[in-house]
Amino acid sequence: MDNTDFRLINGFALVLGLAWMVAGCTGSPVVPVSDLTNARTSHTAHIVRTGDSLYSIAWTAGLDYRDVARWNKLQTPYTLQIGQKIYLGKEMPGTDVSTSQVVSGLQAKKPVLASNPPAVIQATSSKPSTDQSVPPANGKTPDSAQGWVWPADGELITGFDDAAGENGIDIAGVDGSPIRATANGKVVYAGTGLRGYGLLIIIKHDETFLSAYAHNRAVTVNEGDEIYSGQVIAEMGQSGTSSVRLHFEIRRNGQPIDPLTILPGR
Repeated sequence: MDNTDFRLINGFALVLGLAWMVAGCTGSPVVPVSDLTNARTSHTAHIVRTGDSLYSIAWTAGLDYRDVARWNKLQTPYTLQIGQKIYLGKEMPGTDVSTSQVVSGLQAKKPVLASNPPAVIQATSSKPSTDQSVPPANGKTPDSAQGWVWPADGELITGFDDAAGENGIDIAGVDGSPIRATANGKVVYAGTGLRGYGLLIIIKHDETFLSAYAHNRAVTVNEGDEIYSGQVIAEMGQSGTSSVRLHFEIRRNGQPIDPLTILPGR
């Protein structure tokens, strides 16, 4: 074998080596992480920050707020402290606090604009208007289509898919169009502290059901407000997403369910 053959063999080997290195560097394409919170968390604890409440922590973790309260020996109104360690698993012997600043579980704060928090807009009255529903006599929200209303007008563009991590439905609409409470309840969270939800409202309807309204442009209610079915609570926007829409979720005992099994037919 002469020098020419050796040079050809070495050149071929070099080409193969470079091709192997390129393939190793590229690998599988990166799959983007879902914008919205997964149904369950892999974390074992959460350190309380300004704006947190028991409900927002439990929602982010995909847990029932009552379980989180029990594990951490919290009693209503679920007062938290900045720096407190909230356990997200089995019951712990106590809680750790690094400062004495108190955060109420239903901390009252002014409505905020998604575009420029914490700018404020005028909050609407929590009293129902003449075209709004009144609370049922027993104060409970029935587990049936008759007890719920659609939170917004518009085309349904994304459906519920638990396996794919789609925890709710998306409704397209016009910027600034009204968002309505889907049933009677109390506002237990209003803010921008949950990753991927933009400006978010969470309403507690009873001990079983909570609902969430995400990507709002503005909120017109305060935490702690009593809300009536059909009451306008926000303006549709695109905070935390790429287009104007409402992302709407219902959770039963802390777990996402398909809102279409609860909402009335259109």
